[in-house]
Amino acid sequence: MRSPLVSLVERTPSNGADQEDAAAALSRLEHDLARAVLHNTAALMCLFDLEGRFLLFNRACEDLSGWSAEEMIGQVVWETLVVPEERELARMGMTLTMTSGRNSVAEGIWVDRQGTRHTISWHNTVLLDEHGEFSRLVCVGVDVTEQRRAEARLRELAERDVLTGVLNRRAVFTALRTALEDPAGCGVLYCDLDGFKEVNDTHGHAVGDQLLVEVAARLGAATRTGDLVARLGGDEFVVLCPGADADTLDQVASRVREVVSADYQLFGGPVRIGISVGTGLGGPDSTPDEVLVAADRRMYATKRSRRASPAGAGRQPAAAAG
Repeated sequence: MRSPLVSLVERTPSNGADQEDAAAALSRLEHDLARAVLHNTAALMCLFDLEGRFLLFNRACEDLSGWSAEEMIGQVVWETLVVPEERELARMGMTLTMTSGRNSVAEGIWVDRQGTRHTISWHNTVLLDEHGEFSRLVCVGVDVTEQRRAEARLRELAERDVLTGVLNRRAVFTALRTALEDPAGCGVLYCDLDGFKEVNDTHGHAVGDQLLVEVAARLGAATRTGDLVARLGGDEFVVLCPGADADTLDQVASRVREVVSADYQLFGGPVRIGISVGTGLGGPDSTPDEVLVAADRRMYATKRSRRASPAGAGRQPAAAAG
């Protein structure tokens, strides 16, 4: 295919020798411009043969990877720069693009010379020869590592309780729905703090917030690896225990009561609270609402029973530990 610049020169009135000289000069200029763009652009630009071997490795690729073009030319990309867990996927994806002749977009992870991982967004263009057969694959990439980290952080923030850092109401419903799909089911602890209002009234909301943060941390410490802690709002927390049976759930609930009811040393001084816990179990036939409502009812039944008991009334938690 002729260069547009060369074609323009050939259409310009002049003698044959002048046209040839001008066309040659412009062809060299176009080559120099392309080379300058190739080596000075911030985009990663690679050229591959049908076996996935590098035929071109521009300066941006050198800067990101720490490897020189001389070191990489002739190397197979999925055997060198692609992270181990994505090598087969990269090989299959690039092979499909090259053999189908259809351009594609993809995202993958390269690992540089120092072992740092970079997420790259690629636009892949198939070059065909004069017979319409595969000739080369041109890949132009952009390092989107920081962008993906920022997006992941935003997703995390959307799922987290701003004060305590544990899961929020929306996230816990999603997590519970997923856990209930497993045949092993999921156990739930529905927790409500006893005496929290008194702490707020006596010491103020700043100390109350500090207490909620500490309670969330203690819940995480009291539960099993793989359990999830969430705050529904106010002083209500939920613990998801995937795969737990009734006995296991009772054991976790006992640890929660013990750990959360221990004294706290806060800005306003020593504080003691209690916690009411209700349990619920569900499986693939259950909905998140059903399991949470069942645990919530048991929690309030426990709270009412303790308040109605003379012995329980005498053990109501105090705002300050003495």
